[in-house]
Amino acid sequence: MMFRDVLYNDDQLGPFPTQLLKYVDKPTNRIVGPIERRDPRENVFARAWRGDLGKEIQKEGTRMSVKYPIGAALIELQTHINTIRKNPNKVAPHKAPIPDDPTVLSRHFKSLGYFLGADMVGIGRLPQSAVYTHDWMEGWPIEASYEYAIVLVNRKMDRAVRPSSGWDHIVDAASFTAYQQGALQSEVMANYTRRLGHEAEASNMLNYLTLMPQVLLEAGIGEVCRMGIILNPFLGANFKAACVLTNLELEIDGPIDFGLQKFCQRCRICVEQCPAQAIPYGEQVLYNGYYTWKLDTDACASFDILNQEGGGVCGRCTKVCPWHCPNSEPQDFANWDGDIATLHRGVNEQRKHLFENNFVDPKERTDKWWFELEEVNGRLIVPTGRNSERICREHPLAKSE
Repeated sequence: MMFRDVLYNDDQLGPFPTQLLKYVDKPTNRIVGPIERRDPRENVFARAWRGDLGKEIQKEGTRMSVKYPIGAALIELQTHINTIRKNPNKVAPHKAPIPDDPTVLSRHFKSLGYFLGADMVGIGRLPQSAVYTHDWMEGWPIEASYEYAIVLVNRKMDRAVRPSSGWDHIVDAASFTAYQQGALQSEVMANYTRRLGHEAEASNMLNYLTLMPQVLLEAGIGEVCRMGIILNPFLGANFKAACVLTNLELEIDGPIDFGLQKFCQRCRICVEQCPAQAIPYGEQVLYNGYYTWKLDTDACASFDILNQEGGGVCGRCTKVCPWHCPNSEPQDFANWDGDIATLHRGVNEQRKHLFENNFVDPKERTDKWWFELEEVNGRLIVPTGRNSERICREHPLAKSE
């Protein structure tokens, strides 16, 4: 059987030159362990929906992502995707006659991810500490004794994020377009893998089996940033991810280091611009066995749910992060040789540009294409409410650097 040379060389597969990144043995934020598995029924949104954060938040939480018609339409289809998934235990009885070389298989599955439309694909080992203890909707226990995770990254559309405030209605819908793409890609890839005769299961929005930040770290997608999430050197944090879990032996990418820990120590743009004041100003803290900048999830979720200028999750921090905007198109990296200093120069230029323009690019104001609408009692109206408080903190240290 003949296979194309692309499976046997080390040429770039996707739109971004991830092969030029610096891969390291362990994540750049300190991990001391042990890391305990998490129960998604105890995350902040689950707690909000059952009333732990108050009656008003509980009431508004049930409509936060569906009060905007684009968001509601996306969630309806997302729910459908998750209800038609095939039985993950139904594996073809005979293995397909394909190579068993982990490098070849990894390049094949990465190529498949790009074929399905992903912006970035990475492969890492699956730590069992990243597997949720229970399904967040049905409550049944989760066991996912897989060795590898194939991560599929989809960027949120800049034509929606850039003209937005970061907390208006379109932001959550932009997230759900990326979630939806990841759900389709991961379900198809998992189904295909089972047809090859190997176990596989998809982990995606409304059906996450895994806590994604730890999976993203292991697959070399990014580093932990001050926002408390994973940041990628080419996309910033402006993306959503899904993954496919499998025991098919693959070649892993492993964690990366592009100097983000030191950068986030001094840059506090996300802190200043967070309308919920939920992002910490200080140093990393020990949380569940690893050091991170710990987000105030109650404050973040309370703003998201009670936000009168939007629906669903706020994305102000990812919008204004200087890693989001500069040279974020694949062609801008066509001649990049892997030099981290080059990346940092572009990010620092964007950081300066953000301060000089009060975090608003003048041309962004003319690019808004969506209607502001909100469903109230079965009717769509033009929302008139405004958040009573939206204080962005200022810190001389961040401004002076």
